[in-house]
Amino acid sequence: MKRVITLAVGAGLLAAGVAVPAMSQETNPAECVDTFDPSVNYFPEKVEPRHSTFWDIAYHNNYKVLTVPDSEFPDNPALTYVLVQCGTPAPELTGDLEGALVVEIPVDRTAITHNNGLAMLDEIGALGTIVGVSQAMLNSAENSPWFARVIEESNDAVSLGSSSGMDFETTVGLEPDIIVMAGFGPGYTEISDTRGRGLPAVMVSNRIEPTPLGSAEWLKFLSAFYNAEGVGNERFDAIEAGYEDAAATVAGRLPAGYSAAYACIGDQRGCDFMYAHGPRSLNGQILDTLGVTNPFAEGNEAGNGMTFDFETSLGRAVDTDFFILYYEASVNNETIATDTRFQNFPALAEGNYITGTDENYPECGATNYIRVDRLIRDYAIGMLPELFPGEEGVCFARP
Repeated sequence: MKRVITLAVGAGLLAAGVAVPAMSQETNPAECVDTFDPSVNYFPEKVEPRHSTFWDIAYHNNYKVLTVPDSEFPDNPALTYVLVQCGTPAPELTGDLEGALVVEIPVDRTAITHNNGLAMLDEIGALGTIVGVSQAMLNSAENSPWFARVIEESNDAVSLGSSSGMDFETTVGLEPDIIVMAGFGPGYTEISDTRGRGLPAVMVSNRIEPTPLGSAEWLKFLSAFYNAEGVGNERFDAIEAGYEDAAATVAGRLPAGYSAAYACIGDQRGCDFMYAHGPRSLNGQILDTLGVTNPFAEGNEAGNGMTFDFETSLGRAVDTDFFILYYEASVNNETIATDTRFQNFPALAEGNYITGTDENYPECGATNYIRVDRLIRDYAIGMLPELFPGEEGVCFARP
């Protein structure tokens, strides 16, 4: 149930001699509006995308309009979300707003199946609204301190099943204001299936953004649902600054022609011999930001990389200076030690690589596409540890 703003807190501060600016002039309402005034701008704090190419927002006095291309069905019209301040009237859904999903804000009951979305809600302080999560998140909470904390800070979140096999009866019973789900692109139908059942699915397509900062900026998109634009801007600005600082620290410090590859190795995780990223993936773009040569870039335009057999990998990467290996250190170190073919790569044989940290692996799987500042810093520390004395990578570290 939405709550009604009262003046008790403000009155107490005034009695104490503290000046209290009008809410509509300082922050977006945290609760319902008691008396609607159509001339008031209820959203003085705003967000706008500076890096993202997959969402846009327009502000009106008492409602916001978010638009997102339908990544599951690109030929369909864009998805539209009309966010109406609680206690104020919704606009007529005509013209560009026809068929829009209307959401009363600030949202206070969230269901979520998207790990990256979970990290975004953590960044903007909205974990307390979560009433339902995917079963995978609950499973991760059993051995990950980060997931355990997130679930603990939720509103007694229960299992929704999986994103591809959602328990619709449970989800309906939770009465969520929105269901935050991942938009992974053509071939996926989870969001359209959920919307088809009349549930308020919200598409978050950060994983298909063309830049790392574009991916991270989706936390601003979600902040609009919680009237948390001020926090969203603050957190994204910090991430952007950290990302740019790491790049600037490394700039010009690596040898000319220095090469680095981002890859998954071995068949334990379905990587065959080597699955490496090209220039279009988030990790490939971080390599480019750091000014290194990616031996797997040529002809590798897939958004998330492609498979290379032993001969092709050797031909491309035998002289690579540095590797960033996905998945946990325990898995990767065993693969390198037991499959002698990897000894043909001097960088791997000599330990010139970083690999996913065992202790933080579940957390990093959720946060890396948001905390791109931390990710690029991990890579920079691995390549030039002397520039970061005393620092160790959080999600990737040397063996």
